[in-house]
Amino acid sequence: MKVVSFFFLSIILLQCSYAQNTKNFGNLKIHENGQIGFYSSLKNDGNFNNTQGLAGFYGTGLNIISGTNPPLFHDIEINNDEGIFLETPVIVHHNTNFIFGDVINTKLNSNNTLSLTSVSFYNGESNFSKVDGFLSVTGQENFLFPIGDENYLRPLGLKTTSKTSTYKSAYLFENSNWYFPLINKDESGIALISEYEYWLLTGSDAAIITLSWNERSAIGNLTNNLDNLNIVGFNKELNMWQSLGALDRTGNLEQGMITSFEFIPDQYSAITFAIMQKNNAVSHKGYHYLVTPNGDGINDFLFIPELADFDSNRLMIFDRNGLKVFEQENYSNEFFGEAGFSIPAISRTKGLPEGIYFYLVELGEDNLTIQGFLFLDR
Repeated sequence: MKVVSFFFLSIILLQCSYAQNTKNFGNLKIHENGQIGFYSSLKNDGNFNNTQGLAGFYGTGLNIISGTNPPLFHDIEINNDEGIFLETPVIVHHNTNFIFGDVINTKLNSNNTLSLTSVSFYNGESNFSKVDGFLSVTGQENFLFPIGDENYLRPLGLKTTSKTSTYKSAYLFENSNWYFPLINKDESGIALISEYEYWLLTGSDAAIITLSWNERSAIGNLTNNLDNLNIVGFNKELNMWQSLGALDRTGNLEQGMITSFEFIPDQYSAITFAIMQKNNAVSHKGYHYLVTPNGDGINDFLFIPELADFDSNRLMIFDRNGLKVFEQENYSNEFFGEAGFSIPAISRTKGLPEGIYFYLVELGEDNLTIQGFLFLDR
């Protein structure tokens, strides 16, 4: 472990006693290959800007990160039973490793976010480790927000042409009608709004989003026909719900995913699912994919056309709990819906269960990334 000398002793005492909070009011630095572990809350009133090293947040009790100055980390990992609560923004320039426990912040405002930069990435997100609150990302054209509530990972996929914009998002398992009632059915063309969940999203530049639904979304309580399912947003200026469209939609009543048309997030207070008064059939043309390995020659394998533009790639596929089920260096259409290695309780001969999966592709020497959803339909 490499830290500045005046802080080294207090960290050793802290790890032994777990009894007091860590307070930085000077200059704290993690050097190259250095690691530091926080087993209690961190109050940062000094300078804590790191371009190297790893900071880990561990323990069995809720840790709080607070202070007048937001800390900047190179790499962080979270393995805390109760998670960490942010009372100040936390910036991560490189990797965020979710192991166990959530990164939590208030959903009443988007001030104290976990903030990622244009070169940041993350791994390990699952129902057991994610952001329960707002996450912010700047300068990424394709991004999958690893957000949810206390119990479930409920990501939001975002695609934009802006290379400098900042977007923030959070998920709420609540009835949006409590705050944003549907009172204009005839004018909006909306028949029903989801009463179970909604997302918050801010950003000043246009974007396309992808949302997924699961059994808890209870889409079957709204409709028995997915052709009238759309994404909708509550327009701040007009004070009414509006359709954000359905550019792409795939799945069944229990699970699936849908992509909006382009819109400006800052114009909307909330985003959720709705049933339109008229059907709106779509063709599959989004950045997520449908795999139907039934031998009919149509969508039998995962095909990602962008891979042809790069000399090398690495594809990873995860189930919705964050379990890696497939990995391939220099992928060239080898995923037919089967696990890439032995996984307990999953038969490689029977294939992976039907449902939603997340994929991540690292491209070329610079490790550019593409990430999104795929729906495995059997």
